[in-house]
Amino acid sequence: MVGEATTSVAGDLIYTITDVSKQVLDRTSVIKVHKQSTSFVAEADTTTTTIKATGHGLVVGDLVCNTTRSNAYRLVLTKTTNDFTISAITGQVATDTIMRYPTEAVSNYVLNRLNGTVTYATATTRVIKISGNYLPMATAAYAHDFSDKQQCDIHDVTPFGVDSKQRIRGLKFASGSLKQFDVTDMTYKNALTADIPVVYERRVFSAEEPSRFWVMLENSEVTAAMDGVADESVTWISHDEWLRLGA
Repeated sequence: MVGEATTSVAGDLIYTITDVSKQVLDRTSVIKVHKQSTSFVAEADTTTTTIKATGHGLVVGDLVCNTTRSNAYRLVLTKTTNDFTISAITGQVATDTIMRYPTEAVSNYVLNRLNGTVTYATATTRVIKISGNYLPMATAAYAHDFSDKQQCDIHDVTPFGVDSKQRIRGLKFASGSLKQFDVTDMTYKNALTADIPVVYERRVFSAEEPSRFWVMLENSEVTAAMDGVADESVTWISHDEWLRLGA
């Protein structure tokens, strides 16, 4: 996705990707956050792939939007002081209006890849766009049984000379399992053999805000009996963070 729109929430502190189908961001992809700046008019000799603009101030990876051509968003591919190149925009010519979206420094915000949010430390009006890869979400199973447990390590820090244990909280993690009747579904087996974290999203009711976890699959087991139906049981443990949407 290039120049994906966000919606401001929490008093201009948090910006969430507007399209809910694109809110889970690829853990391995470079995600760029762009903040709207100022516009300029493309100069003479501008073509569909090269925009002429004296002292434009953009760098490779920045975002631009041609507001004259149906708000076409493009990333800057190469640049010199007075021009830069982009993927082609049909019909683009000199006199088109171009909006700048410089790339924000990663130190300016906190990115949550599980729900597609950008969080700033201070509130101010911004127009934020996001570029990078997202993970398409699809229904993997309608489970008939599931469990998940959220917990943390507890460490003993009791010093000599006291008669009661003292503890501190350590790292958080989650684990769980689910069962499904469709044993021909290879979703879990493929994720297990790929040996990479996947997103596990669980909801009980269709209208409920789901919980999301980065997980590693530990086990996928199929059982069957003469007087029952085949059943697949999957266990998982979290990797990195989790969240409850809407909480």
